[in-house]
Amino acid sequence: MKRLDQLTFTRFAMVMLVLFYHDTSRFYTNFVDFFPFSALIRSGPIAVSYLYVLSGFVMSLVYYKPGEKFDVMGYWRARFTRIYPLYIISFSLMCVYYFDSLLRIKPQKILANIFVVQAWIPAYSQSFNYAAWSMTVEFFFYALFPFMVMWAYRQPMKKLIWVSIALWALSQAVHFTLWTGFYPEQKEFLIYSPVFHLNSFVMGVVGGIWYLREGRNQNLKPWVVLAVLAASILLVAGYAVISAEVFPALPHNLQPMAGLLAPLLILFIVSLAMDRSRLSQVLNRSVFVNLGETAYAIYILHVPVVWFYERALQGSAIADPFAFLQRTFLPMMIAIGLLVHFYVDIPLRRWLKSFLQRISMRTLLLDLAILTLSAFLVFRLRFGEGREYQSYREMERVVFWAAFFIRPLVSYFLGAFRPENFQKGILHMVRPVVLSVTIGSLAVAAAAYIGYFTGRFENFPRSVFIYDWLIVLGLSLLVRFALRAFKLYKPDPLPA
Repeated sequence: MKRLDQLTFTRFAMVMLVLFYHDTSRFYTNFVDFFPFSALIRSGPIAVSYLYVLSGFVMSLVYYKPGEKFDVMGYWRARFTRIYPLYIISFSLMCVYYFDSLLRIKPQKILANIFVVQAWIPAYSQSFNYAAWSMTVEFFFYALFPFMVMWAYRQPMKKLIWVSIALWALSQAVHFTLWTGFYPEQKEFLIYSPVFHLNSFVMGVVGGIWYLREGRNQNLKPWVVLAVLAASILLVAGYAVISAEVFPALPHNLQPMAGLLAPLLILFIVSLAMDRSRLSQVLNRSVFVNLGETAYAIYILHVPVVWFYERALQGSAIADPFAFLQRTFLPMMIAIGLLVHFYVDIPLRRWLKSFLQRISMRTLLLDLAILTLSAFLVFRLRFGEGREYQSYREMERVVFWAAFFIRPLVSYFLGAFRPENFQKGILHMVRPVVLSVTIGSLAVAAAAYIGYFTGRFENFPRSVFIYDWLIVLGLSLLVRFALRAFKLYKPDPLPA
């Protein structure tokens, strides 16, 4: 399937609307900050909905291949390597920003962000990088997409269209009813829950399938396509203006982000995909395509960048730091996006693809679950639930975070995650596990002892680390023997 590069630049345009909505570049919008344009430059929530619809459309273009077996694991790995590197960089930057208070933050909140599930937990949806909640939504889409496509292979086009419309109508009815009854008490759930954004993605998926089955073969006159394109833009813009400025009783501001305008947005996307006019020729130029490719980097990094930038400007000798930020942030962020995309994101994706091929992801994830269980279990086993246990809570968190980062690194370098170990003799599988668990336990104990030696902790309970070693070693070996017994050790295919 030939790339439809005229769609790529629209990502950049939508991300710019998000930046304007987050009030990072008011200097560049002041000259149009009056009715009706003021409503348009604050339509960031509609832009987010557009990005979900476009995501579904593009997924269909790339992966809808009737007659071919869908490589589910390969798809998931490909999407993970596409999204996660910059996501975890943005999260790491936020951890640096909150460094002074990081150990006081609940581990489950940090883990929710590491594993990209924060939007499923209303209290955590806006934690750390508040724009990153949308990545939880994207990962939810990716989890469902292979099964949606495999089901769609066998369905007529008319049925797919009606299913997408029915899901959209049901989602809007439920969302509007809950909004009118429970906003703002349940604000985080109503705005950020992935369930309410699924209808946008499904609308995009079905639009992509229609384009592949029928749309690209349509022989429409160019003016007809452009008329539909213009009508869809005007209708979306008209709704944004009317709902915000003329009749605010309509769902507006954050409400349309849940897919209210998805039918119009997919109409725009399909029309632009079918367009063969001068407009598409211009949008296909490399300068616009490159800007579109940097959209994700700009979006996921703009919150930590603006927060660090604000902090730096506040400590500078600049007379009006806020005005200076408003003038300089947008061009700086575009430049950062371009540099990060080409010199950080793309190399990291290549490295991550290679790395994932050299390890067993099943084993890695199970080992992370084991070390988490052990870190929060051993202190309770040793001290119970009373006052003595409460005095070790800070050490418990230190032990957990030390284990979370040290143990996987030691296991990786000693080969405990290698898929081929399962195919060799028992000794080849057991030896790296015993070595890595033992060295990891010693390293975690050393981290706790440093805290005790420097006066951060009042005591150093040696028995805790013996329990930890026994639990992690026993469960790690049990997991590997189970994977071997059920023959779940074959290397996964290289990501697409």
